Amino acid sequence: MGWKNLLIETPVWVMGRFYPPRFDPHRATPREILVLRPNDFGELLTTTPLFEALRKRFPATRLIAGVGSWGRPILENNPYIDEIVEIDAPWNNKLVEDRSHRNVLRFLWRSPQVAALRARGGVDVGIDVLGSYMGALLMMRAGVRYRIGVRGYRGGWSGCQAYIDFARRQSGRAALAQGELLGATTLPEARPQLFLTDEERAHAAQIWKTPVAGRRTLRVLVGVGAGVPTKAWDAGQVGAALARVAQSWEAEDETGDIVIVGSEADRARAAEAIAAAGPAVPVRSLAGELPMRSVFALAENADLVLTNSSMLMHVAAAFRRPTVAVIGGSITRPEVHDAIWGYPPPYRSVAPEHYVAGQHARNWPDVERVVQAILQTLGEKRVGVGAATD
Repeated sequence: MGWKNLLIETPVWVMGRFYPPRFDPHRATPREILVLRPNDFGELLTTTPLFEALRKRFPATRLIAGVGSWGRPILENNPYIDEIVEIDAPWNNKLVEDRSHRNVLRFLWRSPQVAALRARGGVDVGIDVLGSYMGALLMMRAGVRYRIGVRGYRGGWSGCQAYIDFARRQSGRAALAQGELLGATTLPEARPQLFLTDEERAHAAQIWKTPVAGRRTLRVLVGVGAGVPTKAWDAGQVGAALARVAQSWEAEDETGDIVIVGSEADRARAAEAIAAAGPAVPVRSLAGELPMRSVFALAENADLVLTNSSMLMHVAAAFRRPTVAVIGGSITRPEVHDAIWGYPPPYRSVAPEHYVAGQHARNWPDVERVVQAILQTLGEKRVGVGAATD
C-alpha cells in the first residue's frame, strides 16, 4: 500500500475502532441488508445479480438498495429488492459534478440523505460494492452493524468486518463474491438483470416499425454515446457502417429498422450519424426523447445492438441480445476490457488492429472491421446460432 493510500486509510481504521461489529450474520438472520452502489449506470447494472443471491440466502430479510437517484430506473420492478434509497454520493460517478474531498465530507456529515439513513436506527448488514473509504465512512455514519467492502481498490476495508480482495479480471463477479461472504451459495449468472412491465413492452412494440409483409425486418438498436467521450466511436463512422449494413439487407431480401438512442447530450452525435448514413438508410434518432426504461424495452426485442462501451452494452447483455461493442479510444487493452466488462456470446467486441501510443482519437477499428462483425452476428442469427437466447 502506497503512502498516499495509507494516509487515507489510517483515519478509516481509527474510526472503525469506534464502530466495532454489533451483528454477526453467520449467527443470526439480518433484519435488513443495505447494498451501496451510488455509481454509474453500467456499474449498477453489473451489481443487480447480487440481489437475487441475497434473496435466496435470506428470504425474510429486507433488502435495501442505496443508489444514486439516476440509477432508480435500473432497479424498478426488481422482485428481489424491497426498497430503493437514493444516495447521491459525490464519488466514483460522473453524475455529481463536484467530487472534491470537501464535498465528500460535506455529504457524509450534512447530507439529508445520510441523515435519513441514520434516522432508521442502524442496519444489520451493509455492502459497499465498489469498496472505498468513502463508502466505509458512509456505512459507519449510517449505523451499519456489520460492514463488507473491498481490499485493494479504493480503500475502506479496514473499517469493514469482511471484504473481498480486488481482482480486476473478476470485477463483473465481485458483487456476487461479497454475497458469498454472507453464505450465499446459490448464485445467478454474473449478468445484469432488468425486469420490465407489460406496459413497457407494449410501448416498445409501438416504437419499433411494423415489419414489411414478406420480408424479414431486422431491428437494430444503436448507441452513439458513452459516459466518457474518449470511449465513443466517431459518429460519422457509425453512420458509414450503418449504410454498409443496410446495403447488405437488399442482397438478403431483408429490410431494417435502425433506432439510435441515448441522452439529450447525444442528439448532435445521432444527427451526425444519420447524415453520414444517407437518406436511403432506415435510421432514426430517439436520443433524448425516451425514458431509460423504454430504452431497456427496445433492447429486449432488438436483433442487434451496436454500442460503445456504455450502459447500453450491459442492457443488451441483460436480455442476451446479439451485441457488437466498438472498443477503442482511451481503451487501449481490449482484452482487459472484455475480461472485466464483456460477456459470453452473442456479445462480441471489435477493437483496432494496432494502437498508437497517446493517440486516442486514432485508436479505433475501421468501418470495415465493424461491418464484418455486424454481418457475422446477423448471419449467425439467421442460421440459428445462439437461438436459445431469442
